Amino acid sequence: MNIFPLIVAGAFFFGADAPEDDEEAEPVERAYTLDDEWDQQWLNILDRAALPDRDGAMLQRFDGRLYRRYHFDINVPDFPMSSEAMWANQRHGARMWVQSLSELNLANRTQLRTELPVWENGSIHLQYDGLQDRTTDRSLLRFDIEQRDIADSGVDARLRFHPKWEKDDIDVEALARYSVDGVGLFGLRAALVDPFINAAFGLIEARDHVLEEHIRHRDVPLAFGADVQTESFAGVRGELYGGVVVPQTRRHRFPDAPERDHIRRRQALMGAALVEWDIPVAPVATGVAMRAVDAQMDWEFQRDADSDQTVRERTVSSRLYAVGQPLDTLRIELSKVHTSRPEDWSGPGVADATRRDREWLMWIRSFWTPSDTLGADLQLLRMHRDAQGPPPHDLDGRFNRLVTRAMLRLGDHVWTSFGIRWTLEDRTAVYDGGGMTLIYAPGEY
Repeated sequence: MNIFPLIVAGAFFFGADAPEDDEEAEPVERAYTLDDEWDQQWLNILDRAALPDRDGAMLQRFDGRLYRRYHFDINVPDFPMSSEAMWANQRHGARMWVQSLSELNLANRTQLRTELPVWENGSIHLQYDGLQDRTTDRSLLRFDIEQRDIADSGVDARLRFHPKWEKDDIDVEALARYSVDGVGLFGLRAALVDPFINAAFGLIEARDHVLEEHIRHRDVPLAFGADVQTESFAGVRGELYGGVVVPQTRRHRFPDAPERDHIRRRQALMGAALVEWDIPVAPVATGVAMRAVDAQMDWEFQRDADSDQTVRERTVSSRLYAVGQPLDTLRIELSKVHTSRPEDWSGPGVADATRRDREWLMWIRSFWTPSDTLGADLQLLRMHRDAQGPPPHDLDGRFNRLVTRAMLRLGDHVWTSFGIRWTLEDRTAVYDGGGMTLIYAPGEY
């Protein structure tokens, strides 16, 4: 049994105080942000144990268990776009979604976070990130030590640890944030990626133990990131993110199979941007967002150069969206997302193999709350996917879905929706699975 969620949940419920009902709740910020998506991109780079092959390619987007409408199914239960800015600023909270993928399988995502004050301007943060789907199996606890307003400079800094059972996949991050009134928020991130490998395997070798595989970094495994989130100027605000996994190599040695000895090299560039306009004459915010990652992994075999392999993976996603609240009881979200996932392999068995993968996903989602407790979450979605090249998954197709869900609000702090989706292209089997989404956030939602 994984106890990490229980640790964070216990700290949350015993250490976090929600606003009293008679206190004035902070205003709800209905806006979209890339903050969480950028954080998840870093987790995909750092948390190698969550991928199907921890020593494989960096992104691993095409696991053999994919099916034609997989990405469509994963997007159905996602958190409301208009709740993302609220979640980004939430120091205590929990949210999850669950979605049926087949008769026997569910995909699910869980996030828990809490803050524990320890000293003046200092605190400990615990955050649990869980994701189980067809390409990821993540159960990660993050432990942050934060010092705010260092030396009255306005700089907030965090030291972040990713404690795990696997010493060779523990990461350490240092983060800093600085806010400029009237301008925005500036952030920096530095990470040591798997920094304990040399110490762990060095101790094994010093004790004359022999493993199937011995690993050693040949340089310092570093990654850096920076971000800027501006305040609103004439109703327009922006976000800009950038990151790099510094080119790094490590040696893999197999005492009983020296023909498998190789040098692994990896590097990556990541970026994201968002521009949002809060239209002054209407209760609508509209924007455009983009995310991109370019990752490369090389395997250079020491005894057989003909076995060398290289894989370059790229994901580029662009989004046009609008979120609005035309009535007190009605909130609407519209989005059109185009995603490209090209992949190039070279090496034995995959001689210059190239994959081209394009996907369009469009939806309109409405949240109708005629009462303080009950409501409806309705979605209409359309997806078109065109994929060519290996691996030979049959992913092409056009899909249309109607999602009907009941909404339930428990006071100002808990929001949930649950229900089923219906296929619109197959009249013989219209039922297409169920799911739910739940958000707990102290303060009005």
